[in-house]
Amino acid sequence: MNYIILDLEWNQPFNMKMMVKEPIMLSGEIIQIGAVKLNERFHLVDTFKIMVTPKYYRTMHRKVSKLTNIKTEDLQYGFPFKKAFKHFCDWCGDDFVFLTWGPDDIEMLNKNMTIHKVNTEWIPDTYNLQIIFNNQHTKTNRQISLKHAMEYVCETALDAHDALNDARNTAKLCLHMDMNKGLVEYPMLEKEFKKLPDNVVDKCRNGKTYKTREDALNDSSLLTFFCPKCGKLAVCIDFIRQNSNKYICLGKCENGEEYFVRFKFTKREDGTFSVSRIIYEMDEENVNYYYSKKLKRETKAQLYSDRLAEAI
Repeated sequence: MNYIILDLEWNQPFNMKMMVKEPIMLSGEIIQIGAVKLNERFHLVDTFKIMVTPKYYRTMHRKVSKLTNIKTEDLQYGFPFKKAFKHFCDWCGDDFVFLTWGPDDIEMLNKNMTIHKVNTEWIPDTYNLQIIFNNQHTKTNRQISLKHAMEYVCETALDAHDALNDARNTAKLCLHMDMNKGLVEYPMLEKEFKKLPDNVVDKCRNGKTYKTREDALNDSSLLTFFCPKCGKLAVCIDFIRQNSNKYICLGKCENGEEYFVRFKFTKREDGTFSVSRIIYEMDEENVNYYYSKKLKRETKAQLYSDRLAEAI
């Protein structure tokens, strides 16, 4: 059996209005697939990289282009998703599992396979190496970026946000982990990693940084999640500012399930912001809290409108 370290780069819509919403909410479209193949001893066997020409988001988002150094004109040199994916499948072979850095790549692969009508049952068992790394090194229960993990073990990283480079960087981190032990313990570690309070259904920090809070609240990958009840995609709507560092909103899936979502911002030393997203069950307490805040906001807006009308 081989271990395939998978990394993806994807383009995103310019705003929520431009997002493809049928048959799924497509928060990102894959433009590059990078992977490293390791044998049973975790020795490098082969590498893979392919560009993908997007079907839906054909113009590069400015921020994605800046991160990946991929320009709109570069997209024409890729393969359509189904053809690129077939090349990748052939390269993977028959007996393998995926290793990823974080949960986002598999989620994005699932979305892209779904919208292109490719059977998602092909996706093999997947291990999030962040969980193993945290257990063996940082001793924390949080998402750590690939860059910070490389710094933690004093490894020199290849340029980030290139799918193959990030896969290679992840392979370097494997050399700093007891992989056999980590994979055996993984089910228990994953369960502990996901252990949340009773009314919290998901908590994540995506590892990105943003120039402003508004930039984060326009990041489609942060504003969508899979509904824990029905598996359909849910989207965050109707934001209310709770205080200077917190926003709350509704999360609503295609089947009408609702959740209470809180975004908490942390200002970094360089002036940028990181953000964590916590999704709660829409219990009576959260329903009352959200709608009381919404009513207060609407009342203030109406008072302002009335005063403005009087002044005119």
